[in-house]
Amino acid sequence: MRHIWKIFKRDMKAIVTNYAALIVVIALCILPSLYAWFNIKASWDPYGIEATSGIQIGVVNLDVGADLGGKSINIGDMVVEELKKNEQLGWRFVDKETGMEAVKNGSYYAMITIPEDFSENLTSIIRSDIKKGEIIYTVNEKINAIAPKLTDKGVTSLQNMISKTVVGTVSETIFDLANEIGINLEEQIPNISSAYEKLKEIQGKFDTINTTVDNAGDGVSRLKKLLDDVEAELPKIKTTIENGRKLGEDVKTFLTDSKALSEQVAPTIKQDLVIIGNVAAGISSHAESVKDAIEGNMENAPAMIEQLKEKVVSLSTMAESLVTVLDRFNKLSPQKPFDSLIADLSGISVKLTNVAALLDQLSDQVENGEGINFTILDQIMEVGTSVEGVATSLSQALETTLIPQLNAIFDKAYETADGAVQLLDVTVQKLPQVSNLLNLAFDSVDKGKEGINYAKQILPKAEQMINEFLEKVGDINTEEGLQNLVDLLKADVTSRSEFLATPVEITEEKLYPMQNYGTGMTPFYTVLCLWVGILLLVSILSVEAHGEYKSYEIYFGKLLLFLVITIIQALIVSFGDLYLLGIYCVNKALFVLGSVLVSVTFTVIVYSLVSVFGNVGKVIGIILLVLQVAGSGGTFPIQLTPKFFQVINPYLPFTYGISFAREAIGGVVQEVLTKDIIIMGIFIGAFLIMALVLKKPINNRLKKFVDRFAESGISEH
Repeated sequence: MRHIWKIFKRDMKAIVTNYAALIVVIALCILPSLYAWFNIKASWDPYGIEATSGIQIGVVNLDVGADLGGKSINIGDMVVEELKKNEQLGWRFVDKETGMEAVKNGSYYAMITIPEDFSENLTSIIRSDIKKGEIIYTVNEKINAIAPKLTDKGVTSLQNMISKTVVGTVSETIFDLANEIGINLEEQIPNISSAYEKLKEIQGKFDTINTTVDNAGDGVSRLKKLLDDVEAELPKIKTTIENGRKLGEDVKTFLTDSKALSEQVAPTIKQDLVIIGNVAAGISSHAESVKDAIEGNMENAPAMIEQLKEKVVSLSTMAESLVTVLDRFNKLSPQKPFDSLIADLSGISVKLTNVAALLDQLSDQVENGEGINFTILDQIMEVGTSVEGVATSLSQALETTLIPQLNAIFDKAYETADGAVQLLDVTVQKLPQVSNLLNLAFDSVDKGKEGINYAKQILPKAEQMINEFLEKVGDINTEEGLQNLVDLLKADVTSRSEFLATPVEITEEKLYPMQNYGTGMTPFYTVLCLWVGILLLVSILSVEAHGEYKSYEIYFGKLLLFLVITIIQALIVSFGDLYLLGIYCVNKALFVLGSVLVSVTFTVIVYSLVSVFGNVGKVIGIILLVLQVAGSGGTFPIQLTPKFFQVINPYLPFTYGISFAREAIGGVVQEVLTKDIIIMGIFIGAFLIMALVLKKPINNRLKKFVDRFAESGISEH
């Protein structure tokens, strides 16, 4: 211990008695503090108005405005007016050409362009074609790495301001309309209740409506099938009409020919009737001759009977033929004009048939020599006389009555046939119109079917909408409920539009306030300057002692000198932070003591490395400095750094030195503070043990290397 103290006293005496050494040591005590103070002061408020107002941003307003609810509005002008009040950034209001040129040459860091349709798009929220407003942000990122971040922040603030302006303006317009609606709605409360009841009534009739639509759809389908069938039959109908027309023409020809024929046949019929009368008269006289022949036992009596029979059969055949002709003419008229004549002739034919039978009976009697029944001949003579009278009567009636009637029948039939032909001609001409009507009917049926199908699709939706509407309106379908709705719509417009513009207000509660950015950066720069301070010391002051001392005596003897100087460095920088810069600090005493503890920890680490490894230890100290600047989380959150630095972060002394300083400045969390103290104590103990164990063997191994390096003449010794 005596030798350790001796080494320390000798070094202190050398410093005090040698002004050059004293000046160097004083400089070494102060220089690290200057490094921290300058950086802290430079970072004091980098985003304050005084600092950021020099960041120039061009503003170009091309907005032509829009109409909102009958009121002219220009949001671009509103934005410009707000920016003129904003001193956070250096806004420059220029035209587009000037702004673009300034951004290109670096005079402006960025430029904001408000396009012509800016107001039109932003107010489209009350129309069906909604479009977002667009601001063109042009930034020159090559000028500076941080400036674009500041301009980005300015644009974001501008976006929020515009959003607030738009929401406030549009909502005010909408609420004005709602206010008017509320006034009108108040007058319509009775009508609303009535409409509600009507909708309830409609709701109950949807089953009937659906059934009716289904029936209509079925009817339309059947009608379409019927039209299809009619259209398919049109060619047949046309053919039938044409055939009918041809038949009518044939009937007209037939009637004309028949009338001419009847005029030719009438004399023949009359002549036939005369012949019938003459034959009938001949039958009567012949029957008398037969009677005389039989009574006189004349041999020719059978032959005479046979001749009489032939005349009777011939007369019967003639009567039947005449009946056939008259029957055909009779069918041409519904009045049947020849019924009486046909009946008379048919009677004659029957009588003559009976006479023929009587003559056969008489012939048999004569041939067999039986007794002759002369009453048969009397009957024959009566029939002949009767037929003669009928024939004479018919002959007279034929000319005076029957022929004129027959001509009238032909004329009427001809007129009817001609009318039918004319009607069929018109019908044939109308068939194209019928076809057109069918096509029109097809189109109408198809449209009707489409309409019914659409109705089938839309009715369920309509029913659902009415059900939902009634369900929602049902809760307010009272005078009190509707009045509450009216009161809501008529509420204060200004307060509600202000609410929508800023629906949420942020109340910030700072758990551990740091007051300004400089205070927030103080832990990092203070800890950094303490590591730089010990690096300066080991670079200028020797860690070896002249004389015969043991390795641990040299280690501790020199360590005391380094600790005294680094503690002075810690006191200077901490007091300077507190009273020269005026940083915010919750626990000033703890901050000073923490700075001393951090300085002691760094001194033990760096001094031990240099004491054990010589110049190699200095290199290790510099490497540790580089790693800790990036991996300690002193500037950016450690989560934002590459994975390598996140892995080594828990093993770096800076991590705990910075944490200790933050606890003292912002407010102590005992668990965190205790952990920082313990780990820094572990660093101190670990490097003390490492130095005591390794100093002698490693120094011996490195002696030749160190001597050889000294011979080069480029080292500090």
